[in-house]
Amino acid sequence: MIRSLLLVTLLSLTSMSMAFEAFEVEDIRLNGADRISHGTIFTYLPIEKGDTVNKRSVSRSVKSLFRTGYFSDVKIFRDGNVLVVKLVERPAIASIGIDGNKAIKTDELLKGLRNIGLVEGEVFDKLQLDRVQNELTRQYFSRGKYNVIVEAKVKELDRNRVKVTIKIEEGKAAKIKHIKIVGNTVFTDEELIDTFESDTTGFLSWYTSDDQYSKEKLNGDLETLKSYYMDRGYVDFNVESVQVTISQDKRDVYITANINEGSVYKFGEMKVSGEMVIEKKTLQNLIVSVEDQVFARNLTEASAERMKIILGNFGYAFAEVTPVPEVDKETSKVDMTYFVEPGKRVYVRNVNFNGNIKTKDEVLRREMRQFEGGWYSKSLVERSKIRLQQKPYFEEVTIETPRVPGSDDQVDVEVTVKERNSGQFQFSVGFSQVSGINTSISVSLQNLLGTGNALSFAINNSSFFKQLNVFYENPYYTDEGISLGYSMNFSTSNFGEANIARFSSNNGGIGMQMSFPISEYDRIFTSVGYERKNVKAFLGSTATLIFSDLCELGGYTYTTQPILPTGIDWNGADCLPETVEQLPIDPGGIRDGVPIPFEVRRSFTFYKAEARWARDSRNRFFNPTRGSFYRLGAEFSLPGSTAKFYKITAKSNKLFPLTKNLTLSISGEIGFGDG
Repeated sequence: MIRSLLLVTLLSLTSMSMAFEAFEVEDIRLNGADRISHGTIFTYLPIEKGDTVNKRSVSRSVKSLFRTGYFSDVKIFRDGNVLVVKLVERPAIASIGIDGNKAIKTDELLKGLRNIGLVEGEVFDKLQLDRVQNELTRQYFSRGKYNVIVEAKVKELDRNRVKVTIKIEEGKAAKIKHIKIVGNTVFTDEELIDTFESDTTGFLSWYTSDDQYSKEKLNGDLETLKSYYMDRGYVDFNVESVQVTISQDKRDVYITANINEGSVYKFGEMKVSGEMVIEKKTLQNLIVSVEDQVFARNLTEASAERMKIILGNFGYAFAEVTPVPEVDKETSKVDMTYFVEPGKRVYVRNVNFNGNIKTKDEVLRREMRQFEGGWYSKSLVERSKIRLQQKPYFEEVTIETPRVPGSDDQVDVEVTVKERNSGQFQFSVGFSQVSGINTSISVSLQNLLGTGNALSFAINNSSFFKQLNVFYENPYYTDEGISLGYSMNFSTSNFGEANIARFSSNNGGIGMQMSFPISEYDRIFTSVGYERKNVKAFLGSTATLIFSDLCELGGYTYTTQPILPTGIDWNGADCLPETVEQLPIDPGGIRDGVPIPFEVRRSFTFYKAEARWARDSRNRFFNPTRGSFYRLGAEFSLPGSTAKFYKITAKSNKLFPLTKNLTLSISGEIGFGDG
């Protein structure tokens, strides 16, 4: 076999040397290049027209074309003074299909394949199949699935294309059976493991998957362990080694971490150095740790972050503050130097809005506290984001501040919003034996025509009850943020026809509301309104207490002229007869002495006013996670009203973020009224 290969090689070399005696190339002809452009091939071919070629230059050209990975075979020969390059292209990848993956999303797997060069539209190399299996297996091993089976198949298609199909049998993830920490003397295993995301199988492991081993998760746990010690003064703490043992059936994992705790250190001298663009004392006061306090890395990070925020508020958007520790092992103290690199002061070139398909730019711009042409301020950018999040028509708001290309002192503020469906339409139809057909229509628009204005109306209709409510508000009636709104309501009811309660009423009212911002978080709300209520009650049908109260107010009339019983003053306060025998009887005689009902009609007029103060620092409109809300208000009747009344209310809501996805909300409300 070896002799045969040597013979073929010698013949090839002899043929090449015979075929390529030096000659001047008059032209170059490419054969077999269907998908790869000729221009691309000539880029890699080190021979041009007019060159003198020989065996060495041809050999170099063949190697250069092979290295591109585009071709499975390359032959070069001479046809007169024409250099002929015969190529066999590798097939292109038409599609990549992955089946059976559940633990890892397809996009993540394709990203890993992309890193090894397996991409739709690219050239396919059979050697990639082994790399495909190794790459996908690696990804699953990192998730603790050691029983995974990856099988890759290739199907040839027309036009020199292939389809790659990858079938995955994930198997079950290896579960953590034991975690042991060796070398800890200050804290127990339980205290340290409680900080881990990884854990042995517990009651909620089916939900949290904390018992499934993952290399990335373990690395994160070890970093958490280091932070735990560093935040408690153990500057010399070190994870010396980690052993991960897998059982023979690849289902159980045993983890052992060997650590060296070291000794406790305290803070020593703390100072600020670097370029002082703001007063050094201001930055010094932002250090949250004090001398002789037990060292904590999280305090140094918090101090550095506070300095960056202050520098950002003064326009230094890309300021860096680096805590530099100096450890003195003899005194067990750590001197901290916060090195400040403010960079150039930055101002905002443009504020751009993205994602607002329905909402007009001006609606977003009026909520911005960071303005174009002004110095960049981190706090103003954050405040602008919160104000946008407080709008009911935005589901998500992100703000980025990229540098302006070619400039080191300008940024653009890129505001990207995800709009919420701010309009609601409801329609319902029902039937009742009491009220017959009931219909209801309501429309609510919180972002009318993209202007940020609110409009809503609702109509309810049945045989004995009809209602209409309309509300409109412009939150920016003036550029200063004064809002103006109007409301109108009307309802009529005749419950006697439904045999529910023998009375009827007609109600109507109008109102106007205005609010005034008095600070970034505080606002005063005011409103005035007019209401008129007409009530009709019937003797013997309406509840006695209601009829009596209305009757005492006066204004009653008779349906027919009754015979007045003696001893009863019908014009007095106590206008209701005490006994059935005393009720007015029709002289013509109604059967069995049933009383003839008479009715009381009464109109009530109310002029109302309301004033409220509210302070809102919550971070968003829907599902806020931090901040607070306080409200204090009073509502009262104005002169000219039928009845006088007042109400005082107070409400508070405080939010405490506990974790990333869990917030504690404490609310309270109290009210008092009289009339």
